[in-house]
Amino acid sequence: MTAISLLIQILGATSIILVLPIVYLFFKIYRLQRNVILLGLPLGFFFLAMSYVFMGLHLLNSQVIINTFSSSLMWLRVVTQTWGFTLIASSYFLAGRSQSGPKHHFLSIAAWSIIAVVCAFGLLMIINPPGISAVYNINGLFTSANIGLLTYIIFFIIRKLELANGSVSGLISAPVAFAFLWLGQFSFLIWKLDGNSGDAAIVGSQIAPIIGLLLFIRIYYMTSKRCYQTDDGE
Repeated sequence: MTAISLLIQILGATSIILVLPIVYLFFKIYRLQRNVILLGLPLGFFFLAMSYVFMGLHLLNSQVIINTFSSSLMWLRVVTQTWGFTLIASSYFLAGRSQSGPKHHFLSIAAWSIIAVVCAFGLLMIINPPGISAVYNINGLFTSANIGLLTYIIFFIIRKLELANGSVSGLISAPVAFAFLWLGQFSFLIWKLDGNSGDAAIVGSQIAPIIGLLLFIRIYYMTSKRCYQTDDGE
């Protein structure tokens, strides 16, 4: 195992540790508000957490050999990550369009999501479809989609903050946090497309999301506290 591989694994483990509290904090806010936008946020970050886990497992297995198991893990990694960003973007897209409470509970949706992912993994392992290793060639397409989704989220939040006239100053750093996630995806795309970029781009693709996740913990922990204070005040 090279030093870079070990560093990436450590950074990936750090991302897993950081994203789980974010899921929990969003879930707390969702339980208070119970509208569509806040359901998509914990679910989106929940899928991101799963993608970090799959990436870690893939890195551990790929140190031995790239086989069906590794390729299946990478497929689950890229799909769950893109789906997580899609859920987050969809939540912001639905903001202001629907404020009705969701029909299903977060925990039941999360449980069914895990079951679906496990079934998909088992299906890939059993069928072993031809070209399964092509994920290493096309994962740049998933990264490009992630960049597009994050770009939409960033501009959406900036626009909402401008219209809010400072009434949500506690969330002013939210687009900055998403910008670090965007930077992580962009750094990976640079590393993928430019073989001469060296290790800096791939390491940067792991460090940037960590900074973004740290910002999310700070931002939404403060938001969660304010929500509980408002609830107590009533």
